[in-house]
Amino acid sequence: MESADSDLFDTTDVERSASEFAVDPAALTERLADHQAAVEELPGVENIVYEWRKQYEDPLIERTAEVYYLRVPATVWDEYGDALGVSDAMLGALVDVHRRTVSTASAVSPTPPDGVAYVALDRTL
Repeated sequence: MESADSDLFDTTDVERSASEFAVDPAALTERLADHQAAVEELPGVENIVYEWRKQYEDPLIERTAEVYYLRVPATVWDEYGDALGVSDAMLGALVDVHRRTVSTASAVSPTPPDGVAYVALDRTL
């Protein structure tokens, strides 16, 4: 899978999450790009957001011309972790970067409710 080139994630957030979960920041940056590329390849950002809006109650937090900010069941990340073949620590760091990104960009709590996770998807790729 070819990595997507995105400026969605703040370097400081990536470094903090990498440190908190004891993973390499460069590897985390690569996995963030891999995740964005995987969404774009199948089924596509617009299509996955459409499906989530049909499947889950009120997943869209905010939408800009560049990014979707979403709340989804935490199990969505389990599926991405499996698809990306990442360790538990790397998956935790991925989820944490998305949490930081969504909570910084929108008016949601920095801590999602139990069973919920945040996802930021780049619309420009």
